[in-house]
Amino acid sequence: MKTKRYLASILAISLLAAMSGCGGDTTVTSDTTAPATDTTAEVVSNTDANGFLLDELPADLDFGGETVNILIRTDVKDTEFYVEEATGDVVDDAIYGRNQAVQERLNVELNFIDMAGNANEKHIIMGALRQSVLAADGAYDIAALISNQLPELAVEGLFADMMSLPYLDFDKPWWANALTEELSIGGKLYMASGDASLGVIRDMMCIFFNKEMAEQYKLPDLYALVFDGKWTYDVLMNSIKGVYADLNGDTVRDENDQYGYAFGDPNQSYGYIEAFDLDIVERDSDGFPEKLVFGSEKVIDAHTMLTEMVQNNPDFGVDNWNKRTYDDNFTVGKVLFLNGQFKDTSTYRDVDNFDYGVLPMPKFDEEQKDYGTCVRATYSSFVIPKTANDRDMSAAVLECFASESYRQVSPAYYESALKVKYSRDDESAQVYDIIKGSVKFSFGVAFGYAFKDPQNTFKNTLWGVDGFKVGNWATQYAKWEPAASEGLKKTVDTLRGME
Repeated sequence: MKTKRYLASILAISLLAAMSGCGGDTTVTSDTTAPATDTTAEVVSNTDANGFLLDELPADLDFGGETVNILIRTDVKDTEFYVEEATGDVVDDAIYGRNQAVQERLNVELNFIDMAGNANEKHIIMGALRQSVLAADGAYDIAALISNQLPELAVEGLFADMMSLPYLDFDKPWWANALTEELSIGGKLYMASGDASLGVIRDMMCIFFNKEMAEQYKLPDLYALVFDGKWTYDVLMNSIKGVYADLNGDTVRDENDQYGYAFGDPNQSYGYIEAFDLDIVERDSDGFPEKLVFGSEKVIDAHTMLTEMVQNNPDFGVDNWNKRTYDDNFTVGKVLFLNGQFKDTSTYRDVDNFDYGVLPMPKFDEEQKDYGTCVRATYSSFVIPKTANDRDMSAAVLECFASESYRQVSPAYYESALKVKYSRDDESAQVYDIIKGSVKFSFGVAFGYAFKDPQNTFKNTLWGVDGFKVGNWATQYAKWEPAASEGLKKTVDTLRGME
């Protein structure tokens, strides 16, 4: 059974039509029947004025002005969680409006406690959360950390089962339903995400392309290929042939030259796991992750293809692991195709020396039914610590925070900023919808740190970094798999046995 499920499309919500009672003329007769009365039925809509679904939190829910302490990462405080006042920026104002709405609806005070928590400093925020729960000090009512950091803490039994709490409704569109399904074990759920984290949208992977270079090298209509389902890895590789140019004539292939394809960040190479629909874990008949299948023939073929590109293709950007300048090179017109994320569009909006477009990650081949989009794991997932002062209040606040984000913040960023403010053409807006509608989540990625990190192991063997050799996935997988399988079994057994 495949472990990835497609992120459901946004629900189409139709406004309920008001039903008017029919009244007729009354005629005075000797009959004693009372005259007909106009009884227009009052219909309560379940959507707001813009057609977005409303949550089902009780209208009279009141927590008496309680302070809700929310632990967050410093590096996303200003972009996802907190704006001191309305600024006129469409996204900032939506974040501000969301927070105000939550506070007013539930009569609470949101207190965001930010702490260092990026990949290199994860021990700081993870340590603080762990220490708080073990000390039972109730310091945090909700916590939002990088998504792949939380499983390590979850298996320690630090978080409440969200499925057992009131108010949270994971069938609603503001929760990433496909992620919820992947993370649920035996009907229990210890972390979740969706519209509550703008990073789920901002961190979706894609490919940007230079339109002028595409025309210069006489490429076919790339948008048409995407819409026809024919945008594949082979097409991408054929499109970059002969694009490399030694611009400064020093005979050294480096960041000063022109390339057909590059990564803004080499970590984005693991986006091909979702793009190629590669399974990491297989589930048993009861839905529990059972065994690793990351050594399949398709995975081996995919790894071989990507290794050849990274290590031997002259039109692919050289290994620039530490400098990471290729996103800058794209802005000056020296890269035809660049892997990136939605959030990069804010950087490229001021590019005026050429027009650019956006494409999904390519399919493995034309036989693959749908495109696959990876959400880089830097988005935030949410947990409710077992020692939260009032778990019911935490659940209500998180549900309200997520639903208000769905109605206010996500549309402001996705519809107003990304598809209008940052887009250069009408086709890009359509492609953004394809990319967003093709998002995949995987237990093997989400809980990967608990069993030898399959996602980064795949990536590291493409580049030969972090102690891994380049290529030969079959051999390296054979060495890696026993310990990883043991870790998977231990993780699942722990989750199954948790209360």
